[in-house]
Amino acid sequence: MPSYKLSYFNLRGFAEVSRLIFAAAGEKFEDVRYEREQWPEHKAEMPLGQMPVLEVDGVKLPQSAAIARYLAKQFHLAGKDNFEQAQVDAVVDTIYDLLKAFMPSRREQDEA
Repeated sequence: MPSYKLSYFNLRGFAEVSRLIFAAAGEKFEDVRYEREQWPEHKAEMPLGQMPVLEVDGVKLPQSAAIARYLAKQFHLAGKDNFEQAQVDAVVDTIYDLLKAFMPSRREQDEA
């Protein structure tokens, strides 16, 4: 049985879909959450210099959508045929589109 370690910031964001897949599959994983001020010291450890990153038995996989698709396939949640897999991909892509649209508003500062 593989060991899984998911690294991301201490918030939901782009790692949340993967966390939900682990929960739906009933699979254990190490959920490593970095605070913003810790990020600079760990950035060089991450492929592409970004998170989330999934480690499977010590091998690192970057990119949130790739991680989610891998986990869904690994845990038999990706669909029973090619068309159903494409439908799952459409849902994943829609979720990430929504997250990307929402993220800029989380970074804005209230000037009032």
